[in-house]
Amino acid sequence: MEHLHHFGLMQDPFSNEPDLRFYFESESHRDAQRRVERGLRQRKGLTLLTGDGGMGKTLLARRILDALEEEVFEATLLVVLPGAADATGILQRFARQLGADQPASDRAGLLAQIYEQLAIVREDGRHAVLMVDDAQIMSPDVFSELGGLVNLDYEDRRLVSVLFVGSPDLDRLVENDPSIAPRVDVRVRLQPLDMDNAARYIQHRLAVVKAQTEILPPTAIDALYKFGRGRPRLLNTLADNALFEAYLAGRASIDASDIERAASDLGIGPDPGSTYPQLSVAAPVPPSVPVASTVNAEGMTFLETTVETPLFPSEELAELYLTPSMALSAKPESVATIDLDAGLEAALEDFGNDVSEVAAADPIVEEIGADSIFLEEEPIGAPSAEVTIAEPAAADLVEVELAPLEADEPDQSDGVFVELIQE
Repeated sequence: MEHLHHFGLMQDPFSNEPDLRFYFESESHRDAQRRVERGLRQRKGLTLLTGDGGMGKTLLARRILDALEEEVFEATLLVVLPGAADATGILQRFARQLGADQPASDRAGLLAQIYEQLAIVREDGRHAVLMVDDAQIMSPDVFSELGGLVNLDYEDRRLVSVLFVGSPDLDRLVENDPSIAPRVDVRVRLQPLDMDNAARYIQHRLAVVKAQTEILPPTAIDALYKFGRGRPRLLNTLADNALFEAYLAGRASIDASDIERAASDLGIGPDPGSTYPQLSVAAPVPPSVPVASTVNAEGMTFLETTVETPLFPSEELAELYLTPSMALSAKPESVATIDLDAGLEAALEDFGNDVSEVAAADPIVEEIGADSIFLEEEPIGAPSAEVTIAEPAAADLVEVELAPLEADEPDQSDGVFVELIQE
């Protein structure tokens, strides 16, 4: 490739092929390998190795397979392919790996052949290990079938240990299978690379192909970590595309802007493996007004509100917002009434001052809409208290304007009341 020759590279340093030469033993990968191998060497039944996409699980699985000594283990690594993950096919592949010349076509025959081959391995003084990569692709039936192999024993010794490698979806397969979940002996989660290990990872890949480390200066590595955040596959993809951007610009090294351009073209945001999020605007939440109820001697229900701050600023027009969240929770076909007669005179005299708090009873708020609010007013001549309702824009906002009484006007507010009827 021309861009590789431009930088004096004979091989692509950022290929995502599972080449063990590029395996980098970070602290996270070293810890995961030790935990998985401990389960296999102690002949545990079922081990799970999970991690997000692009974390290097496949390369780690091959590394573990390579670390298992042939004189001690009969290890098999199977990769599950989409659309080809039926139980019969996988069992046939496993039987063939164990030494069966002609795997049976039926389940009973396959299990018999597998058991026979596993017993031979046991008599040879070795332990069989079945490793399944991309195990999350398996159907629940296939997962249950393979997981059930850990039940095979010979002379009171387990014949095979199973390692499932996959994404976090693998955990859901386990949780949904009550026969397999109790048999999980070891569970390992592969963690992303930190900043220090990510820098060493990039330098390691450059060293494998004998490239100059100046190709990726510290500023470019910082940008790589910002967008790749420790996922080896994503780091490789971004670095490879940035390498091409630098080649197009005729530069001898990658710049931070090349990383940003590559991330933008791929739709990758500054979070681990995420894409740029779409902005969402949350709807404004109107202030809530605590509502309580009382019942008088005639059996009528009255609403009270507890207000912690003045509702009506002095000498200014007040606005009271009623929303569907301020509602009545009454029994079916019951009526709740707000009586403005009681105490209205005293309230109007102190109109310019703070509204005093009213002790609240148990709240009965549930749901009421703007269509359920009615105003009734007795004829009282020239109104000193004017009540108007603004036309609601979306049937969920009602504006009530209250005008203060003049000092020389007689109190003509008797009989004014508002009824809230829940339909």
